Amino acid sequence: MSGRFSLAGLDDEAPIPQGFEKVVEGFAAVLFPPAAVKKAASAPKVQDEEAGVDGDDQSIFYNPAQVVNRDLSICAIEAFSRLRVTEHPRKGGTGTNGITILEALSATGLRALRYWKEITGVKYIIANDLDKDAVQCIARNCAFNDAPIVQPTLTQNITDEDVLSGGGVICNHDDAIHLMQRLAMVGGPHSPGRMALIPPTTDPATPPSPQPLLQQELIDVVDLDPYGTASPFLDSAFSCIKEGGLMLVTSTDSPILCGNYPDTCHAKYNSLMMKPDACHEVAVRILLAAAERAANKHKKYIVPLISLHIDFYIRVFFRVYTQAAETKLATAKLAHVAHCTRCPAFWVTPIGRVRLSRKEFKKRRRNGEATGDEAVAEESTNDAETATNKRTDIEPPTVYPATPNRAEPFKVSCPTIETWLPSGTDNHCPCCGGHISIGGPIYAAPTQNTEFLEKLLAVVDERAADDKITATDRVRGLILAAKDELQEAPLFYSLPEMSSFVKVRCPPTPIIVGALTRLGYKFSQVHCHRSGIKTTCPPTMLMRALLAYKETDEGREEPQGGNVASTSDAAESTVVAVDPAEAQRKLERAAKKKEAQEQQAHCILTPLAGLDFSYDRKYDFRSQATGISKFIPNAPGWGPKRRHQGVAE
Repeated sequence: MSGRFSLAGLDDEAPIPQGFEKVVEGFAAVLFPPAAVKKAASAPKVQDEEAGVDGDDQSIFYNPAQVVNRDLSICAIEAFSRLRVTEHPRKGGTGTNGITILEALSATGLRALRYWKEITGVKYIIANDLDKDAVQCIARNCAFNDAPIVQPTLTQNITDEDVLSGGGVICNHDDAIHLMQRLAMVGGPHSPGRMALIPPTTDPATPPSPQPLLQQELIDVVDLDPYGTASPFLDSAFSCIKEGGLMLVTSTDSPILCGNYPDTCHAKYNSLMMKPDACHEVAVRILLAAAERAANKHKKYIVPLISLHIDFYIRVFFRVYTQAAETKLATAKLAHVAHCTRCPAFWVTPIGRVRLSRKEFKKRRRNGEATGDEAVAEESTNDAETATNKRTDIEPPTVYPATPNRAEPFKVSCPTIETWLPSGTDNHCPCCGGHISIGGPIYAAPTQNTEFLEKLLAVVDERAADDKITATDRVRGLILAAKDELQEAPLFYSLPEMSSFVKVRCPPTPIIVGALTRLGYKFSQVHCHRSGIKTTCPPTMLMRALLAYKETDEGREEPQGGNVASTSDAAESTVVAVDPAEAQRKLERAAKKKEAQEQQAHCILTPLAGLDFSYDRKYDFRSQATGISKFIPNAPGWGPKRRHQGVAE
């Protein structure tokens, strides 16, 4: 049975085959390929656009930096498995039968082995890889860890005897996309038979025995962890997942998603973004947007549970449901980002206008009921006005509109330019007067599910108490940071970058957060940036608050450049003969430099008066105030590795 935390293979006295190395992670042990197969590390390092970093030669496809990824995945699937037991069968509930897991790109099989040994209620796991050597490695590691290996037959993928005996791991050699497409097949009256692979033979006396292929089996958990982009696998993954199933997706092409290669990002994810300050959050939401669009093709939609940018990769967890009416609301979940080309200001707007139908709108208008998002906007505005005694110079909070209920009659229409850009600014940035560019689309709906995160945190604490998790502090810190994120704000501001633009010494976070929270705005930290803040405060109000802080004693910048008078005197004392032509060129260069400085972006706003910059502990997010560590340093040697080249040999 799965989830028994077996110590098989972990004993130091366990015999290791000659020429192999053993690596232990969690409760699984992995045997590396023989040393004779390892490539010589004489090839020069190259820059890989997908990986984004220089990588060393990597024939051993094990990356210890991904231990956080695997620990988090195990705890998330464990929490999902417990939920699956209590759900109704029509919604995908498994009862006591156990969940099925597909690891489409398994490599050494370490992740599949840890799933089997550390997750309860697993029926079977498909550990698939395109590389034949990798599949042999998976089988070898399963045997070393005493994990049962099962094989499909010509009638079914896993026999009743295997289920009764506790299931096991299916080591499968196949293309991941083809495998997921076959798993999505449903046998009908015109195709009652199951497909099989007929191997070629040269001996006519011994006909070949057909090799069964995995097919016709929807999966509870689909785990996609490729090298580089996960985009090519999304479409087939949505076709083979069960109703309410859990999908785990990793993309290691963080530089592309973060905006370093916008053309490549559009080619792979159909999103176009220049690199903003919140590039890591944008990367997460671009991947979720690609997943949402892929799901909509199958009349499905996603519900994100936890979405993270960790080190050099993106890891997202979401459930998949089927509902054609909900797919029409994707225009309310996907958004364009209008961001200034000269300052850090941005605005997030849905790609479509979702509003009530004309008939329902008139009916509610007659009855005096709220129409669409007016109630939410009015409530937020009233909260801000109450906190500020109805000050006329305070802008209402910027809250991304909530997705409407699919049960209500609604209508989707195209947005206008006015809805994309801030009002009353003549299509220019109200903070600096610069031009505004449009990027996206990104997934702007909530990406963290608080209810699930509480269950996930309970699983982590439970396993940490029994010393059954490797990277406890890092995993727990990520979950806590994600749990506390402000869901009404899709993106975040970097306070140092904002202060640098306003030309003010960066204030302590609790000082500026406290001053603006007293005006009715909300703030939170963000999981992927230590100094990032999510807020409902408009960028104009944030910059005006920084300008007001600049006028205080703490905000004044120290004079730079030393003693100007002494420098000038020293220059005059060392006057030498200068060529008139050279002097003229220097004057022209100085004039051009001065003109460029005058044209440089600068804040055109006025300071916001009447702010209280006093310190209050309840507005302090830092660990020394809360006692909770959310940002744990990376382990030594972290980072991506070079792509495994076993298939090409």
